[in-house]
Amino acid sequence: MLILPAIDLKDGCCVRLTQGDKEKVKVYDQDPLAVASSFLTVGAQMIHIVDLDGAFAGAKTENLSIVKKICHELNAKVEFGGGVRDEKAVENLIEIGVSQIVLGTIAVENTELLANLAKKYQKYLAIGIDARNGKVATRGWETITEIDAVTLAKQVSELGIERVIYTDISQDGMLTGPNLVMTKHLAESSKLKVTASGGIGSLADICALKALSSYGVDSCIIGKALYEQKFTLKEALEIAA
Repeated sequence: MLILPAIDLKDGCCVRLTQGDKEKVKVYDQDPLAVASSFLTVGAQMIHIVDLDGAFAGAKTENLSIVKKICHELNAKVEFGGGVRDEKAVENLIEIGVSQIVLGTIAVENTELLANLAKKYQKYLAIGIDARNGKVATRGWETITEIDAVTLAKQVSELGIERVIYTDISQDGMLTGPNLVMTKHLAESSKLKVTASGGIGSLADICALKALSSYGVDSCIIGKALYEQKFTLKEALEIAA
């Protein structure tokens, strides 16, 4: 199982939100480059970065300069999401060195654009499916739609997308464990590769996700548990291996 340590950027700092609420923000570090470097030193193969400012504003932000430095100065493989809502944004991220681009809102709001992007940039794309009570949320998790998470996964699969990143918003930042039942159901139903996100708070949670590997759950994103020192990245990597 691949472990992706997470960096959430807000105003240039490493932060974490609780259940996606932008009013419940905690700043952990003011030097994201140093945090990324520490992850790579331990052995992280890819870093998951979210531009929270971009996710809420739906536009390019100054946080992208940090992402560029992490890609180029640290030679890091980066998975990036947050506010990517048109082709120009996708092209810009590829240009600055991002390895995998996470699309969320446009997968719901602009399926025609998503289909076009899938044709041109398939190898770069993953779809972020963030859900509350099974329903997909968009625009920085502020809008809850009527679209079922599994239905969306099946729809993007038909476009040739191979990976989704599934987050149960109610678990995110709570450190109480991921939604294993829904993660398994989504992977089993869609036949996609699934990256699990949200709620991981212990090494046992990583073991539980590893047990879902036969269904297509092959990776997970860990954020708050690392910042709150529930366990180390080294320990997580060892468990995953």
